[in-house]
Parts: sequence; C-alpha cells; structure tokens
Amino acid sequence: MLNLVAVGKETVYIRVIRVLLTMVFLVVPLVFFTDLTSNPFFIQNVLLYTLLALLYAVAAIKFLRTRTIDFTQTFFDLAFFIYVLSCAMGWLSAVSSAPQALRQTLFYGLLNNGTLLLIVALGAFILSKNVVFSGMIERKTNYILLFFLWGGLWYLFPYLKTVSSSQNLLAQVFDWYALLLWGVGVFLGMRVLKKITHENILVLMFVSVFLACGYGVLQALGWEFLWPFELDQFATKAFSTFGNPNFLSSAVVMLLPALLVYFMHTDSKKDFAVYGLLVLVYILYLSFGLARSCWLGATAGLFMMWMFGTLRALIWKRKGRVFLLAVLALGVGWWSVYVKGSNAVSPVAMRAQELSQVTPSNFTLQVDKDEIFQSLHQRLLMWDVSKEIFLDRPVLGSGVGNFQMAFAHNQPKTLLKYPDLRELKTTTNAPHNELFFQAAQGGIVGLGLFLFMFMVLFLEVKDFAAHKKEGDKKQILQALFCGILGMLVDNMLNISLHAVVPAFLFWWMVGAEVSGVGKEERSIVIRANPATKTVALFVLATSVAIVLWQGIWFASEYYFFVGQKQWANGNIAAAEKQLKKALNLYPANTEAGFRLGLLYLGNRDYAKSLHAFEKSASAASYYEEVYYHAALAALGTHDTKKAIHYLQDNLKLHPYHLQAYYLLSQLLKENPIYADTSALSMVERGLQLFPYETSLWRQAGEIYTKLGETEQAKNTYLRGLEVDTLDKELLRRLEGLFPKKEEKPALLAQARELQSYSAKADKFNKMSGKYQSKLRADVEKYILKYPEDTNGPILLARVLSLGGNDIKAKEELEKVLEKFPDDLWANLALSTLYYKAEDLQKSKEALNNALFYYPGNSVASARLEVLNGKKKK
Repeated sequence: MLNLVAVGKETVYIRVIRVLLTMVFLVVPLVFFTDLTSNPFFIQNVLLYTLLALLYAVAAIKFLRTRTIDFTQTFFDLAFFIYVLSCAMGWLSAVSSAPQALRQTLFYGLLNNGTLLLIVALGAFILSKNVVFSGMIERKTNYILLFFLWGGLWYLFPYLKTVSSSQNLLAQVFDWYALLLWGVGVFLGMRVLKKITHENILVLMFVSVFLACGYGVLQALGWEFLWPFELDQFATKAFSTFGNPNFLSSAVVMLLPALLVYFMHTDSKKDFAVYGLLVLVYILYLSFGLARSCWLGATAGLFMMWMFGTLRALIWKRKGRVFLLAVLALGVGWWSVYVKGSNAVSPVAMRAQELSQVTPSNFTLQVDKDEIFQSLHQRLLMWDVSKEIFLDRPVLGSGVGNFQMAFAHNQPKTLLKYPDLRELKTTTNAPHNELFFQAAQGGIVGLGLFLFMFMVLFLEVKDFAAHKKEGDKKQILQALFCGILGMLVDNMLNISLHAVVPAFLFWWMVGAEVSGVGKEERSIVIRANPATKTVALFVLATSVAIVLWQGIWFASEYYFFVGQKQWANGNIAAAEKQLKKALNLYPANTEAGFRLGLLYLGNRDYAKSLHAFEKSASAASYYEEVYYHAALAALGTHDTKKAIHYLQDNLKLHPYHLQAYYLLSQLLKENPIYADTSALSMVERGLQLFPYETSLWRQAGEIYTKLGETEQAKNTYLRGLEVDTLDKELLRRLEGLFPKKEEKPALLAQARELQSYSAKADKFNKMSGKYQSKLRADVEKYILKYPEDTNGPILLARVLSLGGNDIKAKEELEKVLEKFPDDLWANLALSTLYYKAEDLQKSKEALNNALFYYPGNSVASARLEVLNGKKKK
C-alpha cells in the first residue's frame, strides 16, 4: 500500500499521506494546550484518532479511484486479528449477560477505551506493516539540526501567541504564531519523509521524542517557558508533552535501542555529535522522568541488544565511541541524582531510595497501614482485583473496553478482604501489569493469544537473525525488537500501553518488525469488485464517523472546561449553559454530568440535579460519587425509595463510605417499608466495618424495632453495647426491650457498672483524694474482671489523666491501640492527651488514625479542623 522506494511521479494520494504521517509522528507527540480542556493533553488523542481515520479514508478513496490496492500479509496477521476478535467477542458476551442498566456503560466503555485496541493499535499495525524498509540507514542530520532550531523557536511562543477574549472554540484554537511554527515543522517533516520508509519515520520519531525529552529536562531544571501554571500531580516536574512522565519515558524505552544503532552508524563528527546528544538527552530524561518501570524496561532492551550477535558485533566494532557514550551517559545519569527539587531533595535519589521499602515481608496485601508503600501496594491491589475479574469471567474476560467498569465492581471484594488498604481505592483502565490486564480483559483465550502473538514474533525474529545476511535492515529490526521487549517489560509495572500515543508507537513498531522479518513475497493485490468496494465504502464511512465522533467529544470537553472556569468565577448561569451543552453533545462526558448535577444540587433544583446524575450514572456505572449525590438529589425530590436505591449502589462500589451508611440507616429508620433484605445487608455491613460508630447501632436497632423484629433489635443493641459499654442510650433501649421479670443478659449489668464509674469520673475534680484512689481501684478491678472490654482501659486512662498521671494514661491507651488500632474512642482519647501536652503533631496523628478507620467522623473532623487552625496561626 505504501511501498514508495521505487516510485515514479508522486501522486496526490501519496502527498496527502506524507502530510498525515508527518503530523502523526511530529505534531501528535508535541502538541498540547493548557487552556482548552481540563486534561490539556486531550487534544493529542483527538488528533491521533482523526489522523488515523484520515489515513484510512485516503486509502479507501485511492482504492475506489484506482480500483486496486496492495497489502503486505505477514505471519503475525492471523494471530493478531484472532486476538482482536476474541476481545470483541468478550465484549459481546459481557453485553449479553449484563443487566439492561449497565449496557449503556458497556457501549461507552467500548467507545472510550476499547477503541484504543480497535482503532489505534489495529490501525497502527496495519499501516506500519505496509510501509517498507529501504535497507539503508539515512541519518538526516541536517534536518535534525533544523528541528533543533525549530524547537528553540517555541521559546518565543508565550510572547507572540494570539490571545483571544472570545470563548468560541475556533477562536481559542487559532494562533498565528503556532500555525506558522507547525507549518514549518510539517514541511521539515515531509522533507524527512521524502521517501516513506521505516528508516525515515524512525528519524522523525527520534526528533519528536528528543524535543519532548529536551523540554522535560528543562522543566526538571526549573526552566519552564510554555506552561502558565505548575502541575503537581506527578512526582516530577518533567511531564513535558505526553501528559504523564511515564508515557514519554516509555517512548524513550522503545526508541533508545534503534537510536543507538543509528548512533553507531554515524561517520562524520557532526553525525556523531548530533546522535550522541539525542542519546544523552533520552537517558537524562529517563532519570528525570522518575519512572522506575521504564528504568527496568530500558535495561531489558539494552541487555537484549547485547544478546543479538549482529548488534554485539556492531558494538565491538564501534567500541570506542560506545565506551565514550557510556561514560557520558553514566555522567549525566549520576549528575541527575544531585539535581535538587523544590523541597531541596533530589527527586531522582529519593525515587531510587524508595525501592528499599520493597522487601519480601511487605510484598503482600496483608500489610499494616503504616507499612504501606503506595507504589507497590497499589499495584498489588490492582493485580488482586484483576484476578477477581478473571475469576468472574475466566474464558473471554470482561471484554474490550470494559476493564474500568469491571475493576470498579470487583475492587470492593479486595478492599473488604484487606481493610488497611482502603485508602488505596482507585479507578483505572489498566492494572499496571499487561499480563493481568490481558487475563482480566480477554480471559484465558485473550491472554493465551496475546502470549502466542509475541512468542511467534520472538521465534520469527530469532530465525531472521540466524539466516538473514548482515546489513542495516537486520540491525534496525533487531533494535526494534529490543525496544518492543523493553516496552513489554516496562508494562509489567506500567500503564503506558493503554495511553494513546505510546500505544500507537508500540503497535507501529510491532507492525514494522513483523513486516521486516517476514518474507517480502507475501504481498496480496486487492482489485475492485462489488464486495471490495463495499468494504472500502464501509472503511470510508467509518473514518468519517471517527472524525465526527472525535470532534464532538473534543467540543464537549472544551465546553465542560469553560463551564468549570465560569463556575469558579461565580458565573453560575453561564456555567450551567456550558455544562449542559457539554453533556448534550457527548453523554459519556460523565464529569460534565456530575458537575452539572452538583451545580443544580447547590441551587436546590433537585429534579434537574437528579436527571443530570442519572444521565452520568447510565454512561459510567462505575462512578460511585454520582450515586451518592443522586441519592441526595432524590431526597430533595422526596423520592426516598430512589435515594435508598442509589445509596446502596454507592456502597456496593465504595464499601467504606461512612456517610452513606449514616444516611441509609437514617432513611430506613424513617421509612422501614423500604428495609428489604438487600438494604438490611448493607446496614449490617456498616456495623461490621464501623463498630465504634454507636449511632449506627442505635439506628439499626430502631429499624428492626419498627419492623417488629424485637429479637433482632435486642441482638443488635447487645452487639453495639458489647463494643461500647459506655453508651447510655444503647443501655437504656436494651433495658426497655427486656420485661422486668425476664432475666437480662449479664452485659447490661457490666455496662451499668462501667457507666457508674464514668459518671463518677465526670465529678473527679470534686472528689477527695481517697475517693479518687477508690475510683481508680474500682476501674482496675473492672478491667481484671472484663479484660476483653477496651472501654475499661480507656476510662482508666481518663481517670489517670484527671489525676495528673498522663504518662500512665498514654501507656494504657497505647496498649488498647496496639491490639485494636481501629478503636475510635482510644484514638480520640490519645489525641486529647497529646493536645493537653501541647504536642499538636502527635495529636493530629491520632485524629488522622481515627479518620482513617472512620472517615468523616464528626468528632474527629471537628477536632482536626481546630488543630489545623491553630497550626496556621
């Protein structure tokens, strides 16, 4: 299709393809906006999808006009297409078995996430395998130097850019200076791609990634000249133009082996200096990017280069320059360790030192919350959830595009099994391990086919290395395989294969590899007939649909961001208009729907708020916050049944949402008619997860009482009193449920005894020394008599503190927390002791510990707010 090595006159189709390919490999990796969408890199995804669609549209039009087209058929095709088909079948299977309410979410999951495989990966692979290798490395050094100059001209962009006061999308996008620079860049790129070969495309990839890396290095050194504000969601400032430092680092991992081959092929001093600079900047960015998985992937790729005899021979042949480059690379890498961050600590050194937290003993989910290393345990959590998804649908998996929804619905199982990991709860479209992802998305079939594909590729590359004559093409193909392997190793701990730009580059390189190591005679010519014309028209129509879809999605994101900014400025009416426009354009813009619902909720327009939340929930059933706020909106419309339903949906996805348990219990207490088995099971789960929240026990007991289940109410109150023997209300209600003549459980007498001591402690300062000592002795006897009741030591700590012995009081509380770290009252009491000692930091730690187990607890939250206010003063 794109064999242009021995072409005569360039046709208009080829010229258009050259422009589109130049934009794909130059503009897409470098373009971003800071003021158009809330995710400033969203434009990259839109542009790549659009350019891919246009490339296929041009190919379809060319076929319809010329009535013939040729494709390269490779050994990899059948395995890859069967793999894609199995993922699609998994999606159809998931849709057929899913409840009606989830099917819209599944559709949008396919559209938003599944198209990464169906459009980006498949599209890149098919295009790439039809581009040829010329068999000779062309270094294009002069063009690279021109690109250096072109990159430098972007320094003037903040001073020369067009500033528009209009909120019109086209006015915001249009910029004379940027348009001029992109025009020059595309012109230079087309000169590099005068012949569309993989060797030339690699040069363009080297340049775009180099410019992105150079910009990232400048950011790491504190020299920012494009972003008008500082992003802080990354461990490093070097986020550059790929949207995430990990993604650009993955691109470096893929390209570094091929770049080294080009470097070793240099002859002149100019070529040596230019390609050496590219390599050093790549390595420097790897350090500043702080992506440890990429460090591992790069190491694997470089090690694989040494394993290939051809590349090893090239290294030995150029050992002088390779040694010099290695010394310089070690130098820049070592220097990056000493570059300090904003907190006067080296981010690179700190990132490396963090690895010491990974030990065999904590490589488990059964870990104490204070020993959690987020980078490790969040991955372990995601892998465990992926295992649950796989076990739920082991044959075909959750289906393409459905991982995010399946993850959200299965995550509670793991969180309930390992409660100390509750703060690691996350939303993700991939689990930072490609094998777990393939098992979850594709089941046994998908994982097996994925492994089979790359096993076949490895065997073919091995055979190619053994039988192909030495030459530039062989060295490049082996280097490309090293990059592919490095990317796969990287994605055992990374997510970049599920980011649009790195995924495109990866599958482009896979297509290049399979076409290069395969036999060249495998070329098929397709001629026009009714069936092939129909296929071409379908491809054309699909391409147009993709362009329209991406345009609509981009416009929706733009209006959403405008609405956000207007809301922040207090212009509620204008914000409402923009958010409505965003949601109406693209119903899967769940953030727009959620924000619109919040806006209406704040204005007490509950009916509109509920409609917006429900629209968002239908498109993203994994978004638990929507359900909670939908319940609040439903309450505003006096639809209690719907509110209870949405609260249960919220708790299914977020099992540790204490406020939702409060509200659900209260609604069921007031409306016991809705207390069915499902609702009551949620209430019971709340009691198990938050046993020290006595208000939950009270409300649950009232629910059972109103349902006429007196025995269940008694049992609930007894369980609550067993946890908190100091709660007077639980004791009073229990005594009211037992007839006077009926024998009462011993727990009631035990609670009365402790509560009598507590009442005396309230008057401690009015007692004489003799009675104070007696009170302490009585509490100590109680502890000996009822050692399992933690309220005894807590009361003793209070008595000791009132008597001036804060040290002993602290010891008593620490003993309780050593055995029961989630004891709410012990944490609150310990916080009070530290506050009394004016140790505000430790007082806050105790409160934060209480809030870890009881998020949103009113007492702990109020005290923490006071402490934070004192600290500010």
